[in-house]
Amino acid sequence: MNQNKSIITSKDVLILKKLLEDGRASSSSISKEIDLGREIVNYRIKRLIKENLIVKFIPKVNEKALYYQEYIIFLKLNLEDEISKDKFIKENIGNKYLVWTVKSNKGWDLIVRLYAQNVDEFKNKLSEILETFSDVLTNYYTIISSEEIKENEKSVIANKVFDEEYEKKKDYEVIKQGQLIQIDDKDKEIINLLETDARVQYKEIANKLDVSSDTVKYRIDRMKEQGILEGITPVLNFNKLGLFQYAAILRFPYLDKSSSESIKKILNKCDCVVRAIKSLNNDEYFLNLVFDFEIEAEEFEKDIRELGFNIDVFDVFKID
Repeated sequence: MNQNKSIITSKDVLILKKLLEDGRASSSSISKEIDLGREIVNYRIKRLIKENLIVKFIPKVNEKALYYQEYIIFLKLNLEDEISKDKFIKENIGNKYLVWTVKSNKGWDLIVRLYAQNVDEFKNKLSEILETFSDVLTNYYTIISSEEIKENEKSVIANKVFDEEYEKKKDYEVIKQGQLIQIDDKDKEIINLLETDARVQYKEIANKLDVSSDTVKYRIDRMKEQGILEGITPVLNFNKLGLFQYAAILRFPYLDKSSSESIKKILNKCDCVVRAIKSLNNDEYFLNLVFDFEIEAEEFEKDIRELGFNIDVFDVFKID
């Protein structure tokens, strides 16, 4: 049993469903659809965030449309004990790049996910992150995504939490493979601000960029129509939903084309694999895993090792 599980009601589940459909849905629009007062909806959303069931809201950026690349950065912190680590994480949970927090004696303490269009932009963002955590940082490791193999979070939530089939309706145009969409500096600044908090009010963005709220709304709507922004989604703490969330770094010394395809098929078939990306630099994979029971994490690692591939690194650690 997961002792960290939050108490959520049927109304909370209805709210979560609406937020998964549209992370920027207002309390007013949600209240009309689920027949619950706006103030109550607003209170419940704030409570879900306060209890860390909703970690934060992030934009889903179409990397291929903009030639963006995704970077996963793992941070190891030098803190005296778990109480110090908890305190530090709570103080920095609002950091614009921070996606997940990890409490484990094994593996990494923080996982950061960010987008960048070029090496210089990535270096600038990385420098900012390292400076933020400089007082306690002891080590870091970066995976550069070259291919998204699997993205299955909403389906996992539907089947394991909502107990029903769920399909996300896409209300944006599909970008043709390789087509580059031009955006200007204002659009980039909006994306960066959405990374901090994707539910931030248009007025707040407008004030920071010295433009009107209507301009911000127009630009965000246009990026959605072009497929640049694929939507706004909440990052959920699966542990609070009664599940067990893990991350893994899986690296092979060498995979030929046939073996690489086999690994992709295996990861796609595994129900516990919520998300999988392949690294640009080598035969390395980042995995986001969700299990009904903790013992399944050990079984998953055992099953992968028994496939017969030569594995260089297999680091599996719990996300809390």
